[in-house]
Amino acid sequence: MTLVVRGRSTESVFGLLGMDENSATFALGWVLERSPVLLARFVADVVGHPLDVWNAFIHLQKHREQGGFTDIEIAATERFHIVVEAKRDWTVPDEEQLGRYAVRMSDSGGERRLVSLSAAPSSYGDRHLPSEIAGIRVLHRSWTDVRRMAEACRADASSNEEKLWLRQLAEHLEEYIAVDQVNSNLVYVVSLGLNPMVEGQTHTWVDVVEKDGNYFHPIASGWPQQPPNYIGFRYHGQLQSVHHIDSYDVVANLAERNSLWRETDEDQFVYRLGPPMRPAHEIRTGNIFRNGRVWCAIDTLLSGAYATISDARDESQRRKESIL
Repeated sequence: MTLVVRGRSTESVFGLLGMDENSATFALGWVLERSPVLLARFVADVVGHPLDVWNAFIHLQKHREQGGFTDIEIAATERFHIVVEAKRDWTVPDEEQLGRYAVRMSDSGGERRLVSLSAAPSSYGDRHLPSEIAGIRVLHRSWTDVRRMAEACRADASSNEEKLWLRQLAEHLEEYIAVDQVNSNLVYVVSLGLNPMVEGQTHTWVDVVEKDGNYFHPIASGWPQQPPNYIGFRYHGQLQSVHHIDSYDVVANLAERNSLWRETDEDQFVYRLGPPMRPAHEIRTGNIFRNGRVWCAIDTLLSGAYATISDARDESQRRKESIL
């Protein structure tokens, strides 16, 4: 039997709340309260050394006039005060938001930490966050980090109930981890330009894919905030290939990665592509804007059942709506 919630199957009880950042932070808060092992490990990780977590309070969405709502606060009188600001994807909180939280922590005793938590790895957070605000150290952790903590803690958990909650948390957080979406069969189909990307040179977007075995795009609105599992490329009015994304990196200046690529000053996902998979027959673009980007189920592109990418897109959307 399979439980489907709003069109999505769920493997853990935390999936009943959906898949937004509140679902993840509530799940983490719940398990921190029920697993002394995870609580101690999490506090030690962000503080830098073990601390007594006995009688600690864990607050979810705590409100104060100064600073608004915090996602998670973990505090033990005169020992530590940790504020966690969580995001669903790769975004990190801005300095103004963290500054408001710092004000409300000003009268706390012991160790104080401001923690950013999102899908982004530590290296990304370190580049975008200050090292401290108002004398309070700022750190970044990823959902991957938290999931690994939960998995590691299962061996030290003192009861089957504690082990169960840790397993449920680890399973739930799989959905928040970039490129670990191995069960997704959706392909992100993009258009490749035929002109040189740098004036005076000859290297084109097609060359980036066909010669370099890469593709890149900004981590910005309108683009995926987590790397997809598959990516497809169209040019000359038709689908050319579909590739598995084998790995990815984040690069600020693309020209430093490859001198043939353009200069950039904002973070980019750089994908390492797997071997090309070609469609069974010619698949024209169809009714898609010139630079339009669409999502299609992989079988609609490679099986030969659909004549155009837009037909494949529409069928993929129909399937999604049929289970909602």
